[in-house]
Amino acid sequence: MSSYVYVKNPNGKTYVYENTTYWDKESKSCKHYRKSIGHLDPDTGEIVPNYKKGDKQMKTSSGVSADHCIVASTGIGKLLDKAVSDIKLDAPLKAVFPDDWERILTCAYYLVSEGGALAHVEKWQRAFSSPYEEKLTSQRVSELITRITPSLQQNFFSIWAGLNRQDSYYAMDITSVSSYSEFIEFVRWGYNRDDEDLPQINLLMLTGVESHMPIYYRIIPGSIKDVNTLQDSLANISFMEKASFHYVMDKGFYSGPNIDAFYAGHKKFIIGVPFTVGFACDAVEEFRDTIRSHHNFCTVFGDELYAATKPMTWDGHRFYVHIYYDSFKAALDEKKFDHTLYCCMQEILSGQRIKEHASYYEKFFFIRETPVRGIKAEYNEDAITEHRQNRIGWFVLATNDIRDKVRALEVYRNKDSVEKCFDDLKNDLDMKRIRMHSAAAMEGRIFIQFISLLITARLKQVMNEAGWFKDYDLQEVLNEMKTVRTVSIQGTRKRYTTELTPFQKKIFGLYHLIA
Repeated sequence: MSSYVYVKNPNGKTYVYENTTYWDKESKSCKHYRKSIGHLDPDTGEIVPNYKKGDKQMKTSSGVSADHCIVASTGIGKLLDKAVSDIKLDAPLKAVFPDDWERILTCAYYLVSEGGALAHVEKWQRAFSSPYEEKLTSQRVSELITRITPSLQQNFFSIWAGLNRQDSYYAMDITSVSSYSEFIEFVRWGYNRDDEDLPQINLLMLTGVESHMPIYYRIIPGSIKDVNTLQDSLANISFMEKASFHYVMDKGFYSGPNIDAFYAGHKKFIIGVPFTVGFACDAVEEFRDTIRSHHNFCTVFGDELYAATKPMTWDGHRFYVHIYYDSFKAALDEKKFDHTLYCCMQEILSGQRIKEHASYYEKFFFIRETPVRGIKAEYNEDAITEHRQNRIGWFVLATNDIRDKVRALEVYRNKDSVEKCFDDLKNDLDMKRIRMHSAAAMEGRIFIQFISLLITARLKQVMNEAGWFKDYDLQEVLNEMKTVRTVSIQGTRKRYTTELTPFQKKIFGLYHLIA
């Protein structure tokens, strides 16, 4: 096996050696034979070969031999190519974007590798190999993202969903993405999940619970609440549903009309139920004194808690309400609740109330203000007692399909796959802010970021299955692969991969890469 080794001389010049590994029968061990083949040009990164006296050399205008070696940083490209191949992502991209799929992948590779503004793709291409061989200037990228129309995106989702039908449970969730531009029709003022004082768009995403692979997303105006998006979103997603398709959602999506919509469409669901809903409060009240029985004790993903199930009907349909009480969480939440009450009392008396505690002031305090005595406040002991007994440590799920209380909670807790995808989009793939100034550019840019998210999801899936996250994170793997180079000699088919570090060898083995 041959590879190239770089040795930097004290004079600053880097010499290149061809390293050949062979088995020594006498010592019964691997040995290495190195042969000097040239030096590294500091300006071009190319290998300038050694020549003996009398050898004929063809010189270019720059004075460098035409018969030279080319060095390219190919490690990151090999890794991302393998991820794309594993999930068959290239097939729907080629089908929907026959002229642009290589450009889209190149932009996605850049986002996974660097996570910066797409204006810098061309500079990144100079250092790393990419699916699209020509340079993607800022102007070409701007033209590309406007060609990725909503109808083409929908065509992609149809094919992509067909390739990813191994899941039965799909988590649905929404996040907000802030924007500096209010000229885009989707950008509105609303509830900002990042607590930023900026208008936003809302992004709804559907992710496989078992595979952790994103399947679909939809852009929603920033002023629309989660609960109001569900029925329209169900209609948009209907093209990818199958008989076992099962939605998993948090309590932000709960409403009576939404449950009606699920039953009307014959759809399976499991959803968190807020304590503003009557039957959730009634169920907790019913089991408050009996749930802590050894018959109700169970473990879910290592957590010990109590659970009970109450069969119900919803407009004549089967309906299961699962009630859970976590005594360990209750102790922590009660301490946090008491601390919040104390802070609220200080805020009321000092006249320095904060917006986030407005509901606490109203529900848990009697507040009086007179010109003579000023502000007086007392705790609403009945409301506090009711909250402690029926809210702290309790949570309720509703489903029309999963009868087993442990299985229901396992499925529900696995929905954090979509939350992790949102975290990757915002923190690793440059989507903390939207910097576009037109709806067409914004939609195209978000699609490219979705493609980069699919690649990231595959890379993390492999690392997670191998237990790598105990010792490494994805960025460490990407950074290590950036230093892997391939050397090719012009005029021949010879290609060499530079000597791999022990960590690089582990990465090649993990992802089954060929050096």
